[in-house]
Amino acid sequence: MELYVFDRNLNRLGMIDDFIQLKVEPHYRKMGQLNMIVDGEKDNLDLLQKGRILAKADDLQHGYLILTRDYLDEKSSELVIIAPSINTLLSRRLLYGQQSFSGQIENVMKSFVLVNAVNPINPNRKIPNLFISNNTNISINTEEGGTGKQLDEFLYGVANKHDVSWSILMDVQNKRFIFDVWQGTDRSAEQSINPRVIFSKDRENVLRQNYIESDSDYKNVALVAGEGEGADRTYITVNDEVSGWDRVELFVDARDLQSTYRSEDGEEIAMPIGEYQELVKQRGKSKLAEHPRIVTFESDIDLYANGVYGQDYFLGDKVSVVNEDLGIIMHTRITSAIEITDRQGTSLQVGFGSNIPTLLDKLKRAVK
Repeated sequence: MELYVFDRNLNRLGMIDDFIQLKVEPHYRKMGQLNMIVDGEKDNLDLLQKGRILAKADDLQHGYLILTRDYLDEKSSELVIIAPSINTLLSRRLLYGQQSFSGQIENVMKSFVLVNAVNPINPNRKIPNLFISNNTNISINTEEGGTGKQLDEFLYGVANKHDVSWSILMDVQNKRFIFDVWQGTDRSAEQSINPRVIFSKDRENVLRQNYIESDSDYKNVALVAGEGEGADRTYITVNDEVSGWDRVELFVDARDLQSTYRSEDGEEIAMPIGEYQELVKQRGKSKLAEHPRIVTFESDIDLYANGVYGQDYFLGDKVSVVNEDLGIIMHTRITSAIEITDRQGTSLQVGFGSNIPTLLDKLKRAVK
């Protein structure tokens, strides 16, 4: 594997092709990351500076921004690089004031990026050379709102609720970055339009499978508290029809959502009551999306079997995964595809289905 190194203006500075270890982990539902260990020689130290961008030579659209360098000098010197997806640029912006948009999912998500990073009222908030892609007409409508939230986390929350994803893509030829909302292709056995992709040991394209199902973090009913105090406070219950043992409740404090508020330019805006209630309801749905049932296959994929990652199937595609011993078939999205390269070769670990929340994920939710 070869990695190209770019500056922030997408000028190519060099190439890395000798790794002690390289781990590239794009993700459909959260921030991807690249971790790399190389020899701590001067050429690598000079080339792999903080703020530079790494991209696979065969995938120049998806970049990773070097944020951490760790130089280790023991028996031999090593340089450890930690680079989250270039999507991390949107972690540098907040939702200023209360913001809300409704309509097609692509337009809604792109509107938040437009007013906070592409064409904000304060020009100092503009991210240079960031543009917005044309719509692909994903047929999902929604209404979303928030205030003071980190833009990248907010967008992942909206995307996860509607089973879509978003990326900042690199357009190296035109020296610019493109914000895009997208959804993977359905290649599962449930459809007949696209070539089907099915993973199972019987098909000899899976080396190892780990199946996990858990309700330990699952919630399905949200009591959402909006503006007001005491008996005058607005309460909306999401999925109130669920009952008995099946009902698992979650309280959501949405006090930040106000029906009357000031926009970033100081204009006072009064929201119709029905629109405000829908906004509160959508906040509840977003929070429930953070507490799904966990149903996932983690699988080591045979790189040399039928079907090639990056050609026949891609991150975010819906595929079918079979375990004959358990009698289980899942028609689910590829949520992660971890490529690990070292001096012995390359392996591919693919995650299907729900996210398994890490301790860091849970701590972030608790802080929020």
